[in-house]
Amino acid sequence: MRKRKIALLSNITVDLIKQKLELKYEIYLPEGYNTWIQEILNPDSGIYREEEDAVIILLDGIEAEEWSEPSVAEENLNIWRQGINALVEKITDIPIFIPTVDFRENRIRALSERQYRFAMQNGWYQFVQDIAEKTKNVYVYDLVDEIADIGRNQFYSNKMWYMSSIPYSREGMLAVCKVITRLMDSAFEPRKKIVVLDLDNTLWGGVIGEDGIEEIELANHKEGQRFYDFQQQLKEMQERGVLLAIVSKNNIEDVQTVFSEHPYMLLKEDSFVSKKINWNSKAENLIEVESELNLTEGSFVFIDDNPAERETVKGACPNMLIPDFPTDTTRLKNFAENLYFDYFRPLRVLEEDKEKTSMYQAETKRKQDFTAELSLDEYLGKLELIADIHRMQPEEMDRVVQLCSKTNQFNVTTKRYTGEEITNIAANRDNAIYVAYLNDKYGDSGLVSVIILLDTDAGKKIDTFLMSCRVMGRKLEDVIINELVNYYKGKSECLTAEYIPTAKNAPVNDLFDRLGFRMISEQEEEKNYQLKLDNYDTKEFSFYKGIFFKPI
Repeated sequence: MRKRKIALLSNITVDLIKQKLELKYEIYLPEGYNTWIQEILNPDSGIYREEEDAVIILLDGIEAEEWSEPSVAEENLNIWRQGINALVEKITDIPIFIPTVDFRENRIRALSERQYRFAMQNGWYQFVQDIAEKTKNVYVYDLVDEIADIGRNQFYSNKMWYMSSIPYSREGMLAVCKVITRLMDSAFEPRKKIVVLDLDNTLWGGVIGEDGIEEIELANHKEGQRFYDFQQQLKEMQERGVLLAIVSKNNIEDVQTVFSEHPYMLLKEDSFVSKKINWNSKAENLIEVESELNLTEGSFVFIDDNPAERETVKGACPNMLIPDFPTDTTRLKNFAENLYFDYFRPLRVLEEDKEKTSMYQAETKRKQDFTAELSLDEYLGKLELIADIHRMQPEEMDRVVQLCSKTNQFNVTTKRYTGEEITNIAANRDNAIYVAYLNDKYGDSGLVSVIILLDTDAGKKIDTFLMSCRVMGRKLEDVIINELVNYYKGKSECLTAEYIPTAKNAPVNDLFDRLGFRMISEQEEEKNYQLKLDNYDTKEFSFYKGIFFKPI
């Protein structure tokens, strides 16, 4: 796999940071010291010639020590703003990350003398935040917050500044590299989907079966606040699309008492998409949760205070992330924050993400409808399915890009597209990007499928066909192809497609065979298919309550 390419623009020397980052990324760095604005303004500069995956701005506020007057500071900040505005206008198809800035002034001042740095920090933050709100590929990262966490005396080094124009200490440089790695992971790496939690000594202190509800540690003050704050962090994650589940060896009656009666139990029963509270093996329960939710093992993070349980699960579920639980439980709040930053944080939270818990809970109810006596079509008929298929609208593009970037199981080519690339494809009316929504008597699953058709000399080509794992097994793929083929009859001679195998998309390795396509070539890297549209027989899907197809 190729290394991601980063353009790193800075007003300080970042050679040592570049060296550390090059272990994982290719780094483009402009020549010269503090030439980042010249780099942006020069239309022939390397930043526009290279094929970067992201641009990261790294600005340090040490220059502010020389901006002795507010007017001088404002003049210099205007130059910075002009550079950022020019960059955002010219680069629209890859992520641009802009930092908050720790402006530093000379501290030899009387108490009555105003410190202008606060106004500079706030003004800069408002400027970059306004750009981020207006521009889909621009994101603000909080470097000031990172500096505050570490502390200025540890983050900065006068010695490094005087020797090499690098204001950061070794610890500061490592922190910057960590921040940049997290930004790149949020942009390009698959995110985990679910946190599975033990209960005793994990969500609360103590053992509910032995201590009782009155004696477990859980409160909004003193010792019990450790677990209260941990639950608060998990709740924040859940409200941003992270799924929560429980796997615990316990009596379910004892646990239900905590949920229903404990005044400081922030997470409620409906906060969880699955609850396995029994005396079975935790590994067995986790495998059941995988099957119930149709999630891969690699999507899971399992949290348990018991090291023996963690080791047992590691042996049975080798692809599951199982972090060490903090031995010092006062660190639980930070533990949750780091989990989120490292494995869950996306670039942007969409409305579909906020509804994810209720969508998965509805999926559990759907599965309860299924019995061995029912055929698949009979079961689907009981769900009262309604499909809505239409051309992508502008307001749906963020969700389309999100699905393209993270869908793996039902994805015939696993091609990843940026918003700019999706916009360019859709701008050619001979191409078409279709989306599909699915809902039933249990709720709306939202926008769950994307199909991209490209116009080629050989006819319409299925460039991308993907579907959320939440709705696999409901024959939505059959409905989509049926509607598209019927629409394009008479408009195109055939429909072509390809399947490119990956480590995760085996569920669709025979999709086109099953849908009636003829394989015209097969290689180790791909299979190519063709479907003559005139030979296609229209199908009826009586088990769908409604199918709505709007091609224009």
